[in-house]
Amino acid sequence: MTRRSTMTATALALGTALLVAACGRGGGGESGTAESVSPPPEPTASRSAGETGGPGAPGASGAASATPSTSSAGVPDAPAAGGDGPAADTPRDTSRKTGGGRGADATELAVLTGVRVGVHGSYDRVVLDFERGVPAYTAEYVDALHQDGSGEEVPVAGEHQIMIILSRAQPEHPERKFDPGPRAAATPTVREVELVSYFEGDTRFGIGVDARRGGGRPGFRVTVAEGRLVVDIAHEAAAPAG
Repeated sequence: MTRRSTMTATALALGTALLVAACGRGGGGESGTAESVSPPPEPTASRSAGETGGPGAPGASGAASATPSTSSAGVPDAPAAGGDGPAADTPRDTSRKTGGGRGADATELAVLTGVRVGVHGSYDRVVLDFERGVPAYTAEYVDALHQDGSGEEVPVAGEHQIMIILSRAQPEHPERKFDPGPRAAATPTVREVELVSYFEGDTRFGIGVDARRGGGRPGFRVTVAEGRLVVDIAHEAAAPAG
C-alpha cells in the first residue's frame, strides 16, 4: 500500500469516528431535555416519619401531633391554647348534666374509692375513682350543699358550688374526708372537694370553685371513663356575673 493510500484510509476512519461521536452527543442532549421536562415522581410513599414531618408536608409526624394526649384520668386532654387565647375545648356550659354511668351492676353499689385534682391547660380536673363501675350521676351548680336526709348545710370553700349526686353508690370510708392531694391548693379554680353525704344508697359530693376572672360560674363538663368520673371546670367564668 502506498503512502497516499494509507493517509486516505486514516482520514476516512477519523472522519467516521468524529461523526459517530457527534451523533451520540446530539442524542444525549435530547434525552437530557426530556428528563428535565418530565422528572420522575417524588417517592412520597417511601419517606420516613422524620421526612414527612417537615413544614407543610403531611405525614406520620403531622398526624401524631393532631392526636390529643390522654391524661391519667383516661380521657383525652383538650388541645393546648394558642397564644393568650382560651383553648378550643375549654368548658363553657354551666347547665345541669346527667349520665347513666358505665359498667355499674344494678344489684351492687358502686364504691367511691378516691378523688384526685389537677390542672389541665385552661381548666381544672377533678377525678372520682370507683370500683364496681361508674354510677349514674347528676351534676349541677347549687346555691349551697345540703346533706341528703337531714338537710344540713355543708360549707365548702369557693364562691360557687357544684353538687354531684351519685345514684346507687357509696364512699369507701363514709367517716373520712377525701384528700385530693397537695395539687388542689395550687389549682386556679377548684378550692375544695368534699363528701357531703351518703344516704339510702346515694352519695352526694361537692366541689367548691372560684372563677379566676369574670366573677360568674365557670363552665364545666362531665366525662365517664373506665372506673372514673371526670369533671373539668374552666378557669374563667362562662359569662360576666349579672
